[in-house]
Amino acid sequence: MVCGKIEKTAGLLIAAYVLASALIYVPDWNVVGATADCGILQRLGYSFFHASLLHASINAWCFISILFLYNVTWWRMAVAYAIAVAAPDFVLSTMPTVGLSAVCFALLGSIAFQAKRKIYYNGCMALYIALGFMFPLVNGWLHFYSYVAGLFVGFLNMPIPCRRK
Repeated sequence: MVCGKIEKTAGLLIAAYVLASALIYVPDWNVVGATADCGILQRLGYSFFHASLLHASINAWCFISILFLYNVTWWRMAVAYAIAVAAPDFVLSTMPTVGLSAVCFALLGSIAFQAKRKIYYNGCMALYIALGFMFPLVNGWLHFYSYVAGLFVGFLNMPIPCRRK
């Protein structure tokens, strides 16, 4: 597994930071969380703060799983982060949103075209997003937006099959 060594190392470091920060630092959510009409620093940083160790663990596990199971490049990680940062105000609420899940859903959307069983994969993703709407403190609209934006990026970068005569 030499391919993607830098990306996987960066992913492990990000996951370690996310887990360590959940153990060490309990921030004021109004300062670090992204809300509708929040500042740029909150937009840039909300992915790295989590509400609990369980929240951080699930997000870190998902992030690492995506990096290790699929060929995720630097640009794809950067685009997923940009999608999460650029979330429109209508998907954010007045309650602060924190967590790496928007980045994870953007990555999951961008790799959807690499999945072998595409209908099953997208069905599972639809279920996960729908479940997010059922929990009061989960921002389902942000997950939905991130997945759809990731799908769009994945579609634009999908290899075009070449037919030879």
